[in-house]
Amino acid sequence: MKDLTILDQIITGRVDPYIYAFRTNTVPNCLKIGDTYRPVSVRLKEWKKKYPDLKKEYEHKAKIDENIFFRDFAVHQYLERDLQKHRLLPDDIDEETYYSNEFFKNSKPEDIEKAIEDIKSNYERNTNKYQYYDAETHLPKTYKYASTGMWKLRPNQKEAVENFKKAVKKGRTNLLMYAVMRFGKSFTSLCCALEMNAKIVMVVSAKADVKDEWKKTVESADNFKAYDYITSDNLIRNENIIKESLLKNRRLVIFLTLQDLQGPEIKSKHKELFKNNIDLLIVDETHFGARAEKYGEILKDTTYEKDIEDTNTDEFIEVSEADKQVKQLKAKIKLHLSGTPYRILMSSEFEKDDIIAFCQFTDIVEEKEKWDQKNILEDEIKEWDNPYYGFPQMIRFAFNPNESTRRRLEQLKNTGATYAFSALFKTQSTEKAQDDSHKKFIYEKEILDLFEVIDGTKEDKQLLGFLDYSKKKKKKMCRHIVCVLPYRASCDALEELINNNKESFKNLNEYEIINISGIDNKYKTIEQIKEKIYKCEKENKKTLTLTVNRMLTGSTVEQWDTMLYFKDIASPQEYDQSIFRLQNQYVKEYVSEDGDVIKYNMKPQTLLVDFDPNRMFSMQEKKALIYNVNTDENGNNKL
Repeated sequence: MKDLTILDQIITGRVDPYIYAFRTNTVPNCLKIGDTYRPVSVRLKEWKKKYPDLKKEYEHKAKIDENIFFRDFAVHQYLERDLQKHRLLPDDIDEETYYSNEFFKNSKPEDIEKAIEDIKSNYERNTNKYQYYDAETHLPKTYKYASTGMWKLRPNQKEAVENFKKAVKKGRTNLLMYAVMRFGKSFTSLCCALEMNAKIVMVVSAKADVKDEWKKTVESADNFKAYDYITSDNLIRNENIIKESLLKNRRLVIFLTLQDLQGPEIKSKHKELFKNNIDLLIVDETHFGARAEKYGEILKDTTYEKDIEDTNTDEFIEVSEADKQVKQLKAKIKLHLSGTPYRILMSSEFEKDDIIAFCQFTDIVEEKEKWDQKNILEDEIKEWDNPYYGFPQMIRFAFNPNESTRRRLEQLKNTGATYAFSALFKTQSTEKAQDDSHKKFIYEKEILDLFEVIDGTKEDKQLLGFLDYSKKKKKKMCRHIVCVLPYRASCDALEELINNNKESFKNLNEYEIINISGIDNKYKTIEQIKEKIYKCEKENKKTLTLTVNRMLTGSTVEQWDTMLYFKDIASPQEYDQSIFRLQNQYVKEYVSEDGDVIKYNMKPQTLLVDFDPNRMFSMQEKKALIYNVNTDENGNNKL
């Protein structure tokens, strides 16, 4: 039989998933990109009913390996977010033409090639950028953090675990771990769970951002091999997952947000959770959500225009509703975690026996120095053997702004503006505007002057052009800056201002701007932001991240080394939560052929640049007063 044409059309056998793309004159200058689990020829034949002149441009297997697939969504995500390609909109074509939202303007097959390379690369690196599908379970493939071996408790963490054991032995059931950001509260609290032999550990937080940090701790540290990490998504897919896991002798760390728990009734996915006894309930970032109502809304009665939160980060929390749900949980022990529980400490909720850790950055620095004094001269000891190796030293600068900005601030204060920086950085519209007025500062000249001085292209008597400081450049500082602004629109306006005036800058024009809080924000997930900064560092590019509140609580971006603070703020705990985002260890390992390891500290120092000197000192004073009260220090004598 020589002519196999008919047979070829009938027999398909097992077909791999494919990404395909075609063009059509009906929709010019666009590439339609889809996926199919049937032969591409069959899928294109179906599309020809709508676009008779279509021409196939591309096809490629949508597989990482035999068991792991990806969808066209992943390709679309790369085109939109990485290559800034735009989808065809219904208004772009006439009513007679069939509309599909999978047409991408000005796109080429090479763009799809780049997307697939990135999808494969991210799978190998085990990031959370794309969704992958497991052929065996038919469920989205959940990325899992690679094991990094057993983690050792540092001395101050070990002390907290010992205090936890003592408190539980005394019958205390509502405990507080006050430990500064970067102490390792998630790891230490899970070690407390191990000590009490907890089978079900539940973590609740008002900040969805911290979900990935908990996952990383549970999965990376071999200490917690007996535990599975479960989120709301797992409970939705399988409402019996808790019972099934316990029958298999698996232990659980269950993460839920307060937003997820809120509501007058218990949700179906939570029913099994409320039936079970929770051994340890961990309330993470307890100062942020669970007490927002109880301990005062600082900005409630002021004329300050409150920050518009990024809706992709934190949904609205009805604190009272979430609080009711949390109280219904049957928990043997509650452990509250906070790096800034200043208002909580001024209440009577926790007695001395309830506080299992009271650790500030000065304590970490002291422990680091003590270890060096005791061990560093031993021949076999290396610098990086210090358990506190890599904790950066923060250098704080308090500058008055440049002359034209100072004059404008003075004028704003004289006209009754309570919060001058909020007035200074205000845009022509604080909401998205058709004429892009949300991208224009009212006082654009002063802000341009200010950033030209910071850049070093202009000089000012009271403000150092630190981006042009030669030693800073030589020592590779200020590589990844985070700039804290008053409004989301301020982020869009500053991005526009720098991009439109690149010729005015000699340093800022080297920075890639990553706008994570703007009204036009394209970064939907925390993982995308981290991936972008990681990629820029790998390519030796500097970054300038613009934010209002996003990623300033509970998130870690190891590359951030400098913060410019332009936001008016009245709360020392919010201020500290923000500025200590810089204070994480950023250490790289280099391994020789014979397996010898060198650890290199990538950021021994960080820079905080605050443009309100009075605020910097008043915040420190408030914090010191609270600290003194809680350590029984003698009034203000040691302020």
